[in-house]
Amino acid sequence: MTSEYRIVFFEDREIVTALIDHARTQGTKLPPGQASKLSIDRETFTVNLWFRKKGSEPVPVEFHSAALAQALIRHCKKSKIPLPVNANKELKFVDARIAFVVELSRPSSESLIPIEYV
Repeated sequence: MTSEYRIVFFEDREIVTALIDHARTQGTKLPPGQASKLSIDRETFTVNLWFRKKGSEPVPVEFHSAALAQALIRHCKKSKIPLPVNANKELKFVDARIAFVVELSRPSSESLIPIEYV
């Protein structure tokens, strides 16, 4: 079986934008103010996005890994970044950045003759 791997890296600002867009499309009400801090748990991919309104304490909004994945998939579609539907997509930290590791597998073609590697 032939396999191909792709790694799609995301910048912090893309993650913030994707999560805010995702929250709005899901009807999640976000606190007033601007996003001021992003924290990501490396083990669970749980994200806290902190919002701060002038003169107020920052308020965190938690996004679980499934929401993060959905947000980044939507971001890829909007940004015309190809993510094949049938590919296995896994969130990982690569070089200290969040990335999708995308695995495309194609069915093996049956060889008509035996192949020997020497």
